[in-house]
Amino acid sequence: MGRHYWLLLGAFLASSLGTWIYRLALPLLVYDLTGSALGTGLVYVMEYLPYLVLGMFGGVLADRLDRRRVLVIGDLVSGAITAVLAVMVSAGVSQLWPLYVVAFLLACVDPLYQPAFRSIVPSLVPVDRLPQANARIHMGEHAVNMIGPAVGGALVVSFGYEVAVYADAGTFLASALLIWLIRRTAAVATARGRSVLADMREGLRFLLSGDKVVLTTALTALACNFGVWLLLASLVYYLSSYHGFTPGEIGVVYAFQGAGAVLGAVLGSRLIRRYPPGRVICWAVVAGGVAMLLMIPARGPVLIGLAWLGQFAAAGTSIVATATVRQLLVPDELLGRVLGTARMIAFLSIPLASLATGVFESFVRDAYVLMAFAGASWLAIAAAVARSPLRRVRLAALQDANAARSEPPGESPPPDPR
Repeated sequence: MGRHYWLLLGAFLASSLGTWIYRLALPLLVYDLTGSALGTGLVYVMEYLPYLVLGMFGGVLADRLDRRRVLVIGDLVSGAITAVLAVMVSAGVSQLWPLYVVAFLLACVDPLYQPAFRSIVPSLVPVDRLPQANARIHMGEHAVNMIGPAVGGALVVSFGYEVAVYADAGTFLASALLIWLIRRTAAVATARGRSVLADMREGLRFLLSGDKVVLTTALTALACNFGVWLLLASLVYYLSSYHGFTPGEIGVVYAFQGAGAVLGAVLGSRLIRRYPPGRVICWAVVAGGVAMLLMIPARGPVLIGLAWLGQFAAAGTSIVATATVRQLLVPDELLGRVLGTARMIAFLSIPLASLATGVFESFVRDAYVLMAFAGASWLAIAAAVARSPLRRVRLAALQDANAARSEPPGESPPPDPR
């Protein structure tokens, strides 16, 4: 893969470790302050709301600026915001609104950061190694997630929320340093002098034109996210309130989740090289739906964790296949904008699902109805994917087209005389 890719992966793992410590610590803190499913659900609303506003703009930044610098600045800003949160916790914050404000500000960085990160990957690895590169990113992220939640739970129990959040701030600084060491940067191909709005329209036009494969992946992710976030947004509340799990036991469930994602990354990388991407995504969504239905009878951290392992293995398989298709299908000069817009579409449903599950739990208090709905919705989505434009996609054809697009003028091979 090369030194530059490993530096990028190391940076991503460092920030992922801290992010999952934060994602465990903050909902637990809010739950301690409120004891409310709606209160914890609103944390996720604050985290994903910025994607609705900044997703497309983040894509423009990725195509206009040096992607490496965007990543370094994003990590430094995230580290500073997280440090502010740690100071607030140290001061004994007792009101919710400052926590929501800081969560929102930290969340504003991610939609500006992620398009640059996802767009820089194809410039650091050969086109035929892209499935493995995406799989290792996904695998590494969730391998850290197996450790991160358990470490986060241990930090909260042993040292309190303050230490956990300071640890998160340190990981962002480590990530910024590793990315700064990457010397090869993606070329900026966007024409100068055009407005940001014009750049956004160009990315959106590509997404909506042609065979709509990338749009299909975004809409599939939109629908899948709604289903799974009905459960994810209230998972800490569900495990704490319904089962009385300790932070350590909750960390065990999240560790199973991470193990499933690692398994999914391995499967996704291998399956996409043997079977059409559309088929891989379709069956992965089926498996994810079944796993969520198995959450209904599951009891105890191990059985619940195993159900989540299955769900995240399925999701990981689909994510690797989807990411590879998008990176191969979209020209580099449009990659940031298209990926940013697709990610924005995919995340539209997360704040809605997070709010819906909080309201549902507050008034109905029946998490098992949500599990049944989520599992059934994924099975319906799989049926739609089987009939979508994704069914025509072949990985080899995308790789050949991408390689031809990358060849400089005048360097194409001579025609075969035969």
